[in-house]
Amino acid sequence: MNMGKTSGYVTIVIFLVISMVFSACNFPGVANNATDPNADQTAIALTVVALQTQLAVNATPAVAMVSTPSQMELPTVTIAPTITLPPVPPLPSETPLPTYKVGTVVDVTYIDFTVVKPGETFKKTWRLKNSGSGTWNSNFKIVFISGDAMGGPASKVIGQSIAPGQTIDISVDLTAPATPKIYQGNWMLQTDGGVNFGIGANANAAFWVKVKVEQMFAVTNAVPVAVPPLWTGACPFPIVLTANITTTAPGKVTYFFKTTLGNSPTFELDFDAAGTKTTAGYPVVVPVTMAITASIYIDNPNHQDFPTVLTIPVTCTP
Repeated sequence: MNMGKTSGYVTIVIFLVISMVFSACNFPGVANNATDPNADQTAIALTVVALQTQLAVNATPAVAMVSTPSQMELPTVTIAPTITLPPVPPLPSETPLPTYKVGTVVDVTYIDFTVVKPGETFKKTWRLKNSGSGTWNSNFKIVFISGDAMGGPASKVIGQSIAPGQTIDISVDLTAPATPKIYQGNWMLQTDGGVNFGIGANANAAFWVKVKVEQMFAVTNAVPVAVPPLWTGACPFPIVLTANITTTAPGKVTYFFKTTLGNSPTFELDFDAAGTKTTAGYPVVVPVTMAITASIYIDNPNHQDFPTVLTIPVTCTP
């Protein structure tokens, strides 16, 4: 049943009941022998209660309405202003350390396998290019690293500053060892802080000097001899010239004699080992009284006049 209609009916019924009660009290012929005024009110109240009870039994229970709580008003969010930070200055860039490296190496003197004599002194010179980023100052050194020192210094200052891209000629004085064979000495540069550097991708390889020590074939002495050393007698007379020739090694000597009367043909003398040999005789015919001179010229290997000069007096008699 509709709750609104039910409430209306109850109100009407209660109103009618009360009206009838009050009317009955005043109807003609009805004895008004009730002396307690509360009796009428009690009757009315009981009647109303009875009607309400009946209506409550028959009424459809009302659905309890659950009130929806009102949505809480959220506080207004105030957006803080954007804070602009001052620019951070860049950190100073780290200055890279200079690099030291030998680039191109040119053998100015004594290229690899140059032949030198035992005990011969020689000056080895390299032309080195600075291929690093740092300058080589005058206190940098060339230092011996390994191999055959050949009497060279342990180190030697370069004595001048070489900027990147520039070259320098560096020399060391060396002495060939006495034993014939191939010798190699390895060298590097060194900073004024004692750090070695050289050639190669990592600048950690040495450059070198490489020579071949040989007992080179040479004539060390040549002395002419005249037989006889003088002459008195019939002319023309042949003076026979020979020479004692000393060499350092096996080889072929070519030579000729020089005299007042002219030069001899060129002769050969073979040596199987180092030592001294006497040449075959060469006759010089002296036609008249005179003093002739004689010396020897070594053509191979020396291309040299030897200093001994003979004077041979010849006296011709009838």
